[in-house]
Amino acid sequence: MDREDVPGGFRLSSDAYVITITRPRPHVELLRAEGRASAEVADAILDHREKILSECGRIAIFDDLEHASGYDSNVRTRLTSWTSKHRPQITTFHILTGSRIVAMGVAVANVALGGSIKAHLKRADFEAALRQATLTG
Repeated sequence: MDREDVPGGFRLSSDAYVITITRPRPHVELLRAEGRASAEVADAILDHREKILSECGRIAIFDDLEHASGYDSNVRTRLTSWTSKHRPQITTFHILTGSRIVAMGVAVANVALGGSIKAHLKRADFEAALRQATLTG
């Protein structure tokens, strides 16, 4: 896995995926994924989310998975477990999906999280929620 800094965040990449994580506001994380994520990315994602929580005490999560083709099952289980543990500190959690496999994984995670994920099938809806989160402190 390669890691490079980008304006406002960093990019993780391999032959199978590219994941870019930025912070449009101090407490807002925007993750954009392409390809199929392997287990090694979960640590980097969770470390970043922990950093936001330590700095801000709360986090708004926006995962743009429209161009993700899938991920190893342990990525979903680790992210779901972390989200469950930190649910009181998560102000909102939005996911944009494109592939049916990713949408199925999000649905499974959402059941485990009591329906706290707002899943979007339309980019405009996802982007509107992101704009709202970046406008409100």
